[in-house]
Amino acid sequence: MLNDKNFINITFEIAKWSKCVSRQVWAIIVKGNRILSTWYNWTPSWYINCNEKFNWIYWPDHHDWSARHEIHAEMNAILWAARNWVKIEWATIYCTYQPCLDCTKNIIWAWIKKIIYKDKYKHYTWNEAEKFIIDSGSIIEQIKD
Repeated sequence: MLNDKNFINITFEIAKWSKCVSRQVWAIIVKGNRILSTWYNWTPSWYINCNEKFNWIYWPDHHDWSARHEIHAEMNAILWAARNWVKIEWATIYCTYQPCLDCTKNIIWAWIKKIIYKDKYKHYTWNEAEKFIIDSGSIIEQIKD
């Protein structure tokens, strides 16, 4: 039977598919040991990805470009599930990095009740997101090595 560490390891292994030149992020939504939805950070399918824009080289303006054009892995996994009529209520989401506040709000709105992540993400402060999670009655856990 798979456990939290197995699913976190899966996120890091397949995060390599991400087209982001800065940080490869993956999210997996799981319920009852079954993967319901999964996706990585990238732009909408009809738009160029940052690897094409920046030719696989990280430039200082990447972060601003990414914030305007890329969809985070957590949101992509939720959107894929919605688009395919997959019920994700009461599921667990496994993420390579702790979700940002916007993704956290959407995770909670989707009734995903547990967030498990490996690493903190340096571009965000977590007090507001963690308070939101606690206030919602959801659970967030960091997996340590």
